[in-house]
Amino acid sequence: MQFANLRNTLKTEIKPAYVLTGSDIFLVNKAIELILAAAKINPLNVIRFDESHDANEINALSRNESMFGGPTATIVRSLTDTRIILQPGTKVFEPVDCNPMTSDLVTKLAINQFSQSGKTVNQDSAAYLAASQNNDYARVNNEIIKLISYYNDKKELSLTDIESLITKTEEFQIYELGNALLKKDTIKAKIICNALSKGTDDYAIFANLLSLTRRLFYALCSPASDSELASFLKVHPYAVTASRRDGKHLRVDIMDIYRNALDLEYQIKTGRISAEHALVLLQGSLL
Repeated sequence: MQFANLRNTLKTEIKPAYVLTGSDIFLVNKAIELILAAAKINPLNVIRFDESHDANEINALSRNESMFGGPTATIVRSLTDTRIILQPGTKVFEPVDCNPMTSDLVTKLAINQFSQSGKTVNQDSAAYLAASQNNDYARVNNEIIKLISYYNDKKELSLTDIESLITKTEEFQIYELGNALLKKDTIKAKIICNALSKGTDDYAIFANLLSLTRRLFYALCSPASDSELASFLKVHPYAVTASRRDGKHLRVDIMDIYRNALDLEYQIKTGRISAEHALVLLQGSLL
């Protein structure tokens, strides 16, 4: 089950146990909150463990009756998942996927969160914020809190307000670098490169730009649909849509750019050129 479906599912049925997986910590914590609320669990009746406790110890303690009365719940956190046990001894766990949600859903939640704090943002600004955090709502939530605090007296936040203050993921910065290069915006490209160079290895930036050129090559040359191509490239469909949209700025054959990028990668791996030099050459081919 996807996290987005959890709230409605809990209205009709509460499973004996749940296992929460995924990288978005905000969603994991929210799922715990929703499940405990639906099961009417008193916070004092929640027993928490980490992976250092063995299964027998957890089962034994979970069966103890609470001194406060009412149903109990056991939460076991590990590096790979979080388990919520409402009925001790249960061996079947209902899975809940707490990986980052779709861009549309994160955008909607972000707009609502701003609204609850008395501030408004438009659809494009909220979508930009979501994309800048790779749709990870734990990160989005932190950025919203920062924005609300910084712009305490401002009711409506613009895209410029958001862009100037947020901390973007490395992946998104590299996407913006590629986009700036495609649009021949050398000033913005230089600013992004300078920011990335402070904490990112040159080869990591090169590898991500190589992925961008690969995506552009397939997006502009393949007749497949956005969703089909996204599945093949293992990216979000929006990435393919954006590549097809942004690729119109190219003034040279994408096949030549991709072939050049692959050749530069080969030269790095064979020690003929440094990653720093290859990165400069690859950026030049995109301009």
